[in-house]
Amino acid sequence: MGSDHPPLRADAARNRARILEAARDVFAEHGLGVGIDAVARRASVGVGTIYRRFPTKDDLLQAIVDDRSERLVTRLEEIARTHGPWEAFAAMAELLGAEMASDRGFFEALQEAPDHLALSACARDRAISAIDPILRRAQVAGVVREDVVALDVLYVCANAGRVAPCRAALEPDLWRRYLALGLDGLRPEGAHALPHPPASADLPSAALPAARARRSA
Repeated sequence: MGSDHPPLRADAARNRARILEAARDVFAEHGLGVGIDAVARRASVGVGTIYRRFPTKDDLLQAIVDDRSERLVTRLEEIARTHGPWEAFAAMAELLGAEMASDRGFFEALQEAPDHLALSACARDRAISAIDPILRRAQVAGVVREDVVALDVLYVCANAGRVAPCRAALEPDLWRRYLALGLDGLRPEGAHALPHPPASADLPSAALPAARARRSA
């Protein structure tokens, strides 16, 4: 009987990996609002199998976003080590734009999806922690304007990466145009005073009901 346990554990590990891969694909294509049944169909498992490994949808989303955030931070740290100040900043922006363009779910997590504020805060904070040293180095070198913060950079890259789906299908690299416009706006040459202070890094919990109300109105 004891000899049967390792194959079962290996089976469980393979099922978990298949579920996570399917979830990554489904959330990337359709966003965080898609149901668990769509993930189950993509993974060719029952919904109950998913819930045995991830008791709630938020548990599954957290696993996906943690994995995506970790890989993103690793790549940003590599960029910071191997590029000059502007080259690192531009490479960081291109990576963020590409991530947003290819993964709707991760974009929604970083953009403070109303139903997933805790998840959003976790993903956003990890991204900001990797963006900040690259931004500061570029500002010290005088190649990025001094009045922007890491969250500004994240929003500029995220918004450039999210071209309307019908446009993205026809012109998959169109987001690069808007990223280039955003990068030009982050340079110090010709910069004007910004009309609003930076967004708060911490979105208060009281914002959740208001965000949901605006979305359903």
